[in-house]
Amino acid sequence: MKPSIRLTSALAALTLMCGCSNLSKEAKEIVGTYYNTELSQTEPVMELHKNASCIIRAIKPGVLTYSVEGKWNVENDSLIIDLDPASLTFEGDSTLIANIPTRVAQKVVGHNDFSLQLETGGITYLYQRRN
Repeated sequence: MKPSIRLTSALAALTLMCGCSNLSKEAKEIVGTYYNTELSQTEPVMELHKNASCIIRAIKPGVLTYSVEGKWNVENDSLIIDLDPASLTFEGDSTLIANIPTRVAQKVVGHNDFSLQLETGGITYLYQRRN
């Protein structure tokens, strides 16, 4: 095999390996865009992408909306999100932004094609999925 063909083959294999998200089977089932309709019909609170990246938003209607990027997966029975506080973007009163956690874990209580239920501190939250 010619060196240029080997190099091209190696680069193609490397590209395929890097493109894999390594999401768990459970995570692949909940990929999507999720809304908390009590906060906003137009701004999603979670975007869980199939490449394992995500965007998480906090919304206080008319006061503040901010978003943080990160990586996510489902491990055991929990949604695990590793956030990058340096990716923070906001609109509104930034003095209301508290410390942004770098790691969030929420138990996945249930999910279907239309919703995701997550439990935090004994409280179950319902998110509507729209893709």
